[in-house]
Amino acid sequence: MLSFNHEFLVDLFRNDGKLAVELLRTCAGIVVDHARVAIGSIDLSQVAPTEYRADAVVVLHDGDDQPVTGVIVEIQRQIERDKLLTWPAYVATLRAKLACSAILLVIAPNPGVAAWARQPIALGHPGFRLLPIVIGFEDVPWVRDRAAALRLPELAVLSVMAHPELEIAEVAIDAIAQLPAAQGRLYLDVIMMALPAAIRQILEARMQGYEYQSDFARKYYGQGLEEGRQEGRQEGREEGREEGREDGLRAAVVALARAKLEELSDDDIAAIQAISDQRALTELVTSLGKARSAAIARAALDRALAR
Repeated sequence: MLSFNHEFLVDLFRNDGKLAVELLRTCAGIVVDHARVAIGSIDLSQVAPTEYRADAVVVLHDGDDQPVTGVIVEIQRQIERDKLLTWPAYVATLRAKLACSAILLVIAPNPGVAAWARQPIALGHPGFRLLPIVIGFEDVPWVRDRAAALRLPELAVLSVMAHPELEIAEVAIDAIAQLPAAQGRLYLDVIMMALPAAIRQILEARMQGYEYQSDFARKYYGQGLEEGRQEGRQEGREEGREEGREDGLRAAVVALARAKLEELSDDDIAAIQAISDQRALTELVTSLGKARSAAIARAALDRALAR
């Protein structure tokens, strides 16, 4: 099963393909002249029965709307020897499918995995080898410029995940204020989870000063976090904070479910309140936030409650 962090990183690229373009430019020195960026199909299967699916595919188009470069994005959190077989197939298939250049971009948060992924893949044919373009978290730009963060909030969020510092988190939080409410709530939660406890506490204490926080973080997480802090102070235990986070996540799920569904029953609310797994709650926030219809939202909620 893919982790929440894996899925979230994939979504960053699917939400805005310009993230892949920017990382290629800043981290690999690859600049492609293009007029439009689009998200392509992740299905890289051939006529043969083997099924190949990349994490994300970004297609760059020229002024005539013809594809000029396809970028395959793979989130690699661990060493998988099978990728040495599938990655060359991804590149060859996308090149044939689009009739243009194809690039493999691997995002590897772990330095050891990044070093492994950077090794050239020899295909056996003389001179025919694939050298993946690998970006580790240490390569991700340190986004401190607010204008740059506003232009590409996904890069600002990725920067926090790679470099969890107070200044970078503040810039990212400002940038995500412009996003749709559900997307902003998710991004904020990921930012807060990426930060060390001391920095997270500083930001939580400052949230009352952020006007836009009243729209998502304070509304959905503030009450639960404050209760968690009070209980933690009274009992001297970290459990209070964790319970506070759970309360905040449950509140987010209930609010999103009410917004997405035509009806949310008392039984639904009781079942949501019974969920104690923070990862399950966070995944449910993600699913509900991305749901484009009441039917999809109901299916996501029912799957989570059935676990």
